Amino acid sequence: MLISGLSAGTGVQIVVGIGLQTMEFNSNIAEVHDNCIYVEPILKDEKMLGFGTKGLVLTLIATDSEEGRAFQFSNVKIRNIKTQDGKLYHEVSCKTEGKAINRRGACRVWIGESGVASAGLGTPPFDVTVKDISISGIAFICDKDQDIPVGNVVHINFKDDSANTRFDVSAIIVRSEEMERSRIMYGCKLNQESAAISKYVNEKQREKLKAARQSKIQPLTNNKK
Repeated sequence: MLISGLSAGTGVQIVVGIGLQTMEFNSNIAEVHDNCIYVEPILKDEKMLGFGTKGLVLTLIATDSEEGRAFQFSNVKIRNIKTQDGKLYHEVSCKTEGKAINRRGACRVWIGESGVASAGLGTPPFDVTVKDISISGIAFICDKDQDIPVGNVVHINFKDDSANTRFDVSAIIVRSEEMERSRIMYGCKLNQESAAISKYVNEKQREKLKAARQSKIQPLTNNKK
């Protein structure tokens, strides 16, 4: 599939490679053109991020959250543009076709809510911060003394007061990463798909994009169209 074959409204994930490190940013396709797509602006401190720095390896993953299909476009080019009607977008182009990948629920949304987890029968629950969630996975942060081996099952309970929603999920630890201040982050794969989590992820994504569009963004001095 060419990048122009994607549809407006499709969720996308921009993966930025810097050496051995990667960063991921979620957004949605706003417009589709003959040889590129326009992606809703990704903001930090109310300013639009730029992806034009030399040395970056840029990949775009487009995910259909309804059907779970995903396409990966490698070595994409991204520039920030301002349309004639004053809207700001990331223009994403790619000369090669996207590759179909098995990555259901690739788009994750930031949560940042407090919760409680347990790692098995007879073990005391412990406090966690739910970092993010997708249709297929969840990540949480806790004190480093909670040593949970990869492959173990954990149960995580958290509530999002803004959405008036509570979740009690079961997941399998697939990776861990030590953090500052004696903290550790665990990445988990959900044991089963959930219509409630799918709906929650989609709603949080829409809220994020709506807030981004309503934020005041300083006009860019370059890369205008």
